[in-house]
Amino acid sequence: MAIAKMVKISAIVEENNRNRLMKELQSIQKIEVRPINPNQVDGTRPSTSQRLNELDDQLQDVRSAMRFLDSYLKAKGFKEKYMKPLPTMTLEELEQQVSFDEIKSVTQKVWAKKEKLEKIESDLQVINNEADFFSKWQNLHAIPAYHRAPKYTKLYIGTLPQTNDNEYINAVRENKDIIVEEVYQSRDEIGLVIATSLDKSYEVNQFLTQNRFQALDYQFADLPANLLKERHQQAEDLRKEAQAERLSLADFQEEYRVLEMAEEILYALYQRQEATESSMTSDRLFAIEGWVAKDEAPAIIKNVEEALPGQIYISQSDVVEDEMDEVPTKLENPSLIAPFENITKMYGTPKYNGFDPTGSLAPYYWIFFGMMMADLGYGLLLWLGTLIPLKFFTMDQGMKKNIKFFHILSYSVIVWGLMYGSFFGAALPFKLLSPTEDVIAVLGLSFGLGFIQILHGLALHTGLNWKSDKASAIKDGLAWIVMLCGFIIAALGPMVLHQAILQKIGLYMAGVAALVILGIAIINSKNKAAGFAAGLYDLYGVSGYLGDIVSYSRLMALGISGGSIALAFNILVAYLPPVARFTVGVVLIIALQLFNFGLSLLSAYVHSDRLIFVEFFGKFYEAGGREFAPLKFLDKHVNIK
Repeated sequence: MAIAKMVKISAIVEENNRNRLMKELQSIQKIEVRPINPNQVDGTRPSTSQRLNELDDQLQDVRSAMRFLDSYLKAKGFKEKYMKPLPTMTLEELEQQVSFDEIKSVTQKVWAKKEKLEKIESDLQVINNEADFFSKWQNLHAIPAYHRAPKYTKLYIGTLPQTNDNEYINAVRENKDIIVEEVYQSRDEIGLVIATSLDKSYEVNQFLTQNRFQALDYQFADLPANLLKERHQQAEDLRKEAQAERLSLADFQEEYRVLEMAEEILYALYQRQEATESSMTSDRLFAIEGWVAKDEAPAIIKNVEEALPGQIYISQSDVVEDEMDEVPTKLENPSLIAPFENITKMYGTPKYNGFDPTGSLAPYYWIFFGMMMADLGYGLLLWLGTLIPLKFFTMDQGMKKNIKFFHILSYSVIVWGLMYGSFFGAALPFKLLSPTEDVIAVLGLSFGLGFIQILHGLALHTGLNWKSDKASAIKDGLAWIVMLCGFIIAALGPMVLHQAILQKIGLYMAGVAALVILGIAIINSKNKAAGFAAGLYDLYGVSGYLGDIVSYSRLMALGISGGSIALAFNILVAYLPPVARFTVGVVLIIALQLFNFGLSLLSAYVHSDRLIFVEFFGKFYEAGGREFAPLKFLDKHVNIK
């Protein structure tokens, strides 16, 4: 349960062996390349920015093509998607799967399909817009451009605005110099054919302009009704063409496989090229450095030397003081503790020369999570729901680690469910504690666990700072441990052990600790008055510790709420008539219990995080490190050995 000791390896090869070395380092997947100090080596950094940009563009192009095909490919079956193991191959075998010409050909083929679909959609939009126009004017029985009105008649075809009070249409209808035929009405306008005598045309023109009449701009040589039928047929033909294109994309399985291999190859190339930027090169030699775990260094050096026999110089050196801030952090914990590393990283990665709190937080998190969920049924459901994926599903290491995390927590939920005697909210015939009947006992247990965790955090602060800053270790750690223990002894001694002397002992302990805190604050300050004030402010922090302990009441509160909601759901379904209870009620209770399961799971996760981050980490933990990021493969579609 610690941070892995790191060493630096340095390798030098002839320039023509650069690619072989980089491939070997990537295949090992346990080396983080570090920038070489140019002042320590004769040479220059390789110019790789253009190549990096090219690879990034190609990679994004491939990924975009895959996202496009995802919408059209036939969905994989459950077994193939989640249970089929990924193929395993070497880097050389992977690169032989597809060529760059094939990658380019496939992406161009996919983009051609996409462009064709987009062209069809664009044409369809134009046709639909025209169809909407013709649909409105389909009752027009004259073509404006070709219509010949009677000798003494003037004809107007166009629209008037639609208003709530029908102001414009009423004005037109009331004009005795014109004849109006309504063609259509919409929310915004009214389509009209208006006729008047030629001798009144000037006045009518003025009148229509005043009433915001818009003449129809009709550039077609056929009636709207005929053109509407034509557009409907064209739209149907385009929809059929688009559907045929989509169906053809469903058969792009082989092309998609090529894109998957391309993503793996391009990602690997990009990572190697990016790592090369940290190296140094000359006309004949290529040098690179990297961080590796100390216990893995001998095997790594041996593998590299065997891959390039007699063609490489490689050495190992320990971390020096000046390099401490740049060394990455690699956490090493036992298999049962390792899944809890994500909680540590969520707060912040520890520094290389710092302290890994994962082993310290894991037991508390395990207890708190189970106590807040606390139901045998939910625990078994979580156990089974995580065991099946762990045993039978294919997943990446990150997902597997997360699922194992919840699988470990399921045992705590089961234990606390047995202690509380709860099974999906129903009471079991046995229980050690009842969160509803033994409220004081459960609340006391919650506070007790919180008190222990706070003392543990203060003890860690004391231990971590003892060598570097004894004053802080005593004032901010040890003294508070003595003071808090003194308060507990003073409060519980007379009540539990019936020893009045314990109250005095406890108060003496708290008093001495307070004087120590105040004294150190004064001694460490140049201005004694300011130091005294700072010490008093530090002592005021006792209220903060009281608040911290009270916050652990959520361990009881969430345990009660989850069980009470489950019980309420059971009672609700029990009130249904027998027929409904064993038909609809079965579906209803399953849905309600699953809802409460998810809610309880989320609540336990969030509040356990909160107790760890605020009440525990706040006492001692300082992050600020950088996680170890080795040169590796994508391993999304294949496992590269």
